Amino acid sequence: MSSGQPRLKGKRIVILSEIGMHEHEFWVPYYRFKEEGALVKVAGIAKGIVHRSEGVGGTDGCYLAKTELEIKDLRAADWDALHIPGGIYGPMTLREYKPLLKFVQEMDRKKKIISAICHGQWVLISSGSLKGRTATAPSDIVIDIVNAGARYSGPGAVRDGNLVTGEYFGELPAFMKLLLAAIEDG
Repeated sequence: MSSGQPRLKGKRIVILSEIGMHEHEFWVPYYRFKEEGALVKVAGIAKGIVHRSEGVGGTDGCYLAKTELEIKDLRAADWDALHIPGGIYGPMTLREYKPLLKFVQEMDRKKKIISAICHGQWVLISSGSLKGRTATAPSDIVIDIVNAGARYSGPGAVRDGNLVTGEYFGELPAFMKLLLAAIEDG
């Protein structure tokens, strides 16, 4: 039974933004975190950018929130959780950005909550964070997570310690349930 208090009050969460991220996988967590009382900040390669989401053509969707922080300035000690939305082009770009990979590794070493949904797992693959873990992903990148050393859990959403992964936006209800509990447990 809910006490009526926000579940994430005092928690600090950073969400990544880049052109071509999936709008539902960005906006649903963004507003759920805020609804539960968390301080939410948006980070990108550059500060002050409003990226377009995936849309029909891959980069022609709705607008995401303006980036408030630069990824290169992020430190794990300042955050309780990191959320990596999916989409194709956004994660494809971010998986090559070395300051982000370093930040993800630092978050993982400190056992801070890291979530990725859909192709957001590409960032986890490139950071080396999936080795020996259980994760899920869309069917077209299951081979990638397995080759990265993860155990594929099947479709849906799964939590493995500080790591929460979701298959795609259709799994947002199950994904968010696991993610909110993980951040709350912190």
